[in-house]
Amino acid sequence: WIYDLGVGTGTEQGQMPDQSVSVVHTQDDVEDFFFQTTPATVPKENLIRCPLLRLRDSEYAGEHTHLNGQTKRTVVISEYIPVAYPTDPIRSFLLRFLASGHYNGYYLAPLEDGSYVCVYFDDYLMLRSGDELPTGYIRHTTTEEKTMLHQMAEDYEVDPVYVLDMYRHGKVSWMLDF
Repeated sequence: WIYDLGVGTGTEQGQMPDQSVSVVHTQDDVEDFFFQTTPATVPKENLIRCPLLRLRDSEYAGEHTHLNGQTKRTVVISEYIPVAYPTDPIRSFLLRFLASGHYNGYYLAPLEDGSYVCVYFDDYLMLRSGDELPTGYIRHTTTEEKTMLHQMAEDYEVDPVYVLDMYRHGKVSWMLDF
């Protein structure tokens, strides 16, 4: 959170949007903003949680081996964690408080034409006051995101090709981020 205190406003990914940042209104905007590399945002209201979490720092994904005394331990850290909502209270606690230092969730943002766009940003921004989410840019989805969005498309009119990525990279992970 300390990292975000100096984020400022502007058109950089993860900044709070200034007046030059466009708001995504329709599904047509999504494709146009992708091809024109237009900075964009969506309102924070009525977001729908998606069943996927993503590791904040993808460099940590993979197999890690540590020597603890004489014991060698190998840990596999997944870049993505699928989640089923709603969750029971214990799993909800684990996801919100323990995983939140390392993972962020995805959301569907409703658009004026009745469709949705998938957005990815720092989960803690839901706790901040105000109606704005940060500035982002439309990008192609990864394989895991496509899979999740195809499942979401059964209930919501969402395009599984694009994600509005508002995540500000370069944060300090681990305990400082909790």
